[in-house]
Amino acid sequence: MVETGPQYRDHVSRLIGWGHWFVFFNILLAMAVSVRYLFAAGLPDTLLGIGYMLVSWVGHFAFLTFCTYLLTLFPLTFLFPRLRAVQFLGAGLATSALTLLLVDTQVFSLFGFHLNPSVWRLLLDQAQAESAPGWGWLFAWVPVLFLVELWLGAWLWRWSRGRSRSLSRPLTLPLLVCFFLTHSVHIWADATLYTPITLQKANFPLSYPMTAKSFLIKQGWLDEEEYRERSERVADKPQQRLNYPLRSLSVQPPERAPNILLVVTDGLRADQLDAITMPNLSRFADRHLRFDNHLSAGNRPEPALFSLFYSLPAHYRREAELERTAPVLVDELQRQDYRFGLFVSGGTDSALYKDTIFTTLRNPGMQAAPGGADGDRQILSRFAGWLSEQPDDRPWFSYVYLDALNTLSLPQGMSGPFQPSLKQLNPAAPFHSEQHDALLNRYRNAVFYTDQLLGGLLGLLQGVERDTIVVITSGHGIEFNDSGNNTWGFGNAYSPAQLRVPLVVAWPGRTMPERFTHPTSHLDLAPTLLQQALGVRNPLRSYASGQSLFSERPNRWRLASDEEEYAIYQNDDITLFNRRGDLQLLSAGDYHEREGSNPELTLLMQVMNELNRFQGK
Repeated sequence: MVETGPQYRDHVSRLIGWGHWFVFFNILLAMAVSVRYLFAAGLPDTLLGIGYMLVSWVGHFAFLTFCTYLLTLFPLTFLFPRLRAVQFLGAGLATSALTLLLVDTQVFSLFGFHLNPSVWRLLLDQAQAESAPGWGWLFAWVPVLFLVELWLGAWLWRWSRGRSRSLSRPLTLPLLVCFFLTHSVHIWADATLYTPITLQKANFPLSYPMTAKSFLIKQGWLDEEEYRERSERVADKPQQRLNYPLRSLSVQPPERAPNILLVVTDGLRADQLDAITMPNLSRFADRHLRFDNHLSAGNRPEPALFSLFYSLPAHYRREAELERTAPVLVDELQRQDYRFGLFVSGGTDSALYKDTIFTTLRNPGMQAAPGGADGDRQILSRFAGWLSEQPDDRPWFSYVYLDALNTLSLPQGMSGPFQPSLKQLNPAAPFHSEQHDALLNRYRNAVFYTDQLLGGLLGLLQGVERDTIVVITSGHGIEFNDSGNNTWGFGNAYSPAQLRVPLVVAWPGRTMPERFTHPTSHLDLAPTLLQQALGVRNPLRSYASGQSLFSERPNRWRLASDEEEYAIYQNDDITLFNRRGDLQLLSAGDYHEREGSNPELTLLMQVMNELNRFQGK
């Protein structure tokens, strides 16, 4: 039973006064720990943005610390009005809160997101392992912090005796002002789309700054249509600059530069490269270099092609597009005076081509066809005409993109050898399990037709094959519910069916056919060409995230991604994560989650470093 009476009230009143001072000093401790967020987030570009960051830092952690006290220690003071009990409880609560804050600062510094249940489970699992350097010290500080809090509580009890409560008012007033400024200024910034402030909303944990767009629109103080238009323009602006390459290239061009032909037959799965489905490409692969463990860097055309040309994760695509930064590969080809022949089935209006990959070409002369099986045929016919006109005095680079497999397109009147096949295909309609065999046969027939086109293309190269590097690959594969997850098509999973693609290379000087089984990636093509065909002498890490195709590292990790989601392949594991910090570990064999297992923390740290390495300052 809780004691009552004047003595009880006086004692509780003094404990509450002590609690206020305890909260104030813990606000200072929380601010000291949370300084790491400011360094991790980086300073905004404007003085107003910097001022808001500092004000919100003070206001947010003052409010967070006080609310923690108000919801925990304050009611406990009435239930356990004993000095030692309150001091012990206060030290325990403060230590727990500051430890969580310290761990979250480390997570935010490394990964760019805050703690969530899956990340916390991962940290607890990894902190007990010897393979988690850099994290054990966080938990080693817990007993030290607890002793400091106990000492602080005892010292404040003595120090606060006889202190006037009026002393605390000039100390708490600035904290209240910072808290209200944080939310009121953010309301203005959100309404005016002032990004140096609005981009800070995720800097601190449990931060939910106020907005009032609906209220302002309802009152007629904000024009909804104008706001929507400005919002779309702001969304297209990059948050950071792209620092690519990290330093200028040092190049010793070869005496005789090779021609380079890059053929992307998009939608082609690695398991289709056999003597029955693709006899022409299979024979070509048997005579040259075949990479049997190759992985695309994206499950859709845009991120896959971006990574293929840039050797950068698709995480950087928006910055490259808006800054019109061309790939190092294309710039170096221009510098070495290559002729360009670009042939794209499915159109060339994509910003990926105009504003990124080929943005710096003086005269791109890109030729396009409407897409599908007929478009692929037209593109190869135009390539044949272009190739016949090329003189021998200059090397050339040609890019040929075929897209019929993305829509399982067949020329009119062709049925194909694989039956029964789906005759009528409606891309907008969902697929069903009972259609699996007919749909797969339709796909194989489309692959068979594409192989016929490739056979004609390869026949055109007989006169120039000795001087030409030929690369044939795909942007992504197509899934037919391979994993039993009711996943069809592409762009909706990072499964092996959607990422494993063929890679066949004919390289002058490598006359002996070889089959490589070590892990390779789309990120490896550009650095291989730059280093071994164009004579670039810089270390690969200064301009690429990949490595040479011919470097054998059996345990390497490979990354596939878009702007929001990431998949890490390493040995038999697939680690999925996104910008919100959701984590999942799956088996590469069946693309199902591994129960009771967590991703490796050190692996995530390596990947996050790679995702930030080419960000400008």
